Amino acid sequence: MSNLPPASDAVTLGVDIGGANLKYADTQGHVSSVEFPLWMRPDDLAGQLKSDFAAYPDSSRVVVTMTGELADCFLDRCVGVQHIVDQVCRAAKQCGWSSPEFYAVDGQFHSAAWAMEHVDLVAAANWHALAHWVARRFAPQLSGGGLLVDIGSTTTDLIPLGDGRIATPSRTDFERLSEGSLVYLGGGRTPVCALVDHLDWQGRPVAVMREVFATMDDVRLLLGYQPSDASDCRSADGKPRDAFHAANRIARMIGLDHRTVDLETAKRLAKQVHDQARTLVAEAIAALGGHGPLVVSGHCSDLLPTDIDSRQRISLPATLGEAVSRCAPAFAVAHLVG
Repeated sequence: MSNLPPASDAVTLGVDIGGANLKYADTQGHVSSVEFPLWMRPDDLAGQLKSDFAAYPDSSRVVVTMTGELADCFLDRCVGVQHIVDQVCRAAKQCGWSSPEFYAVDGQFHSAAWAMEHVDLVAAANWHALAHWVARRFAPQLSGGGLLVDIGSTTTDLIPLGDGRIATPSRTDFERLSEGSLVYLGGGRTPVCALVDHLDWQGRPVAVMREVFATMDDVRLLLGYQPSDASDCRSADGKPRDAFHAANRIARMIGLDHRTVDLETAKRLAKQVHDQARTLVAEAIAALGGHGPLVVSGHCSDLLPTDIDSRQRISLPATLGEAVSRCAPAFAVAHLVG
């Protein structure tokens, strides 16, 4: 639960279907995030959704946004969107719920049949849903312009806002990558070798191995930005997500291991990676320009540069609560629907 405005009697459930996580938020203030590797189990999506929907028995309307169509189990976005729409409809029907509605980058909600025919408007629309809600909710503060900075486990969204609307004509991932408003860098699944080409070891640079031996999960865990969870083995090497194994994974990036790299040394290696990630986010923000407030969302805000403190910040975790901010696009679609 969080400090949200009172809900009406009709309860809407917002669903954000990603490639690695399913996120839920209803208009009563309940939220949840469930890890689900869509790329490994695409045909199990309906079953997982049905199970998760059981936690929201009061919902009378389901609205959906997605990025999971990008999962590499799908040949293309068309196949991905159509598969996800079909699976969501199956789950809703099995629960006895009405037909779901799907958010598109035209800012509207549409039927499943429409979504099936307009896949490019439905694909990867969750950033637009969040930015749409933020632009409305903080319109007075953003009257002179601003920037939504949403840093998640996989990507960083940098969305220009102004006058109560999204201030960019870009709609697709390609267009957003081209303009720099989509940065494929996050605090979870991003491989270390995608961020640095060397690490300083005992006063000299050592080239990193171009293998997914370690990810940003390990970096943030070692630096205290993410809790340890020894029961979670969905790491780069399938070993527990704890400090010992995270340190070992970081060490492997330069051909070493726990026998020669202790925990404190591993932390110093991790800080180099973390600093580079912050630098890349800073460069992307600077390239977009602007001097208005930053609306900060997502659960990896430690990657936000520290040298832009002169800009006012509006924190969604502080405004809505940490749990809601983590599920912000699901929250947004639930509250955008009329």
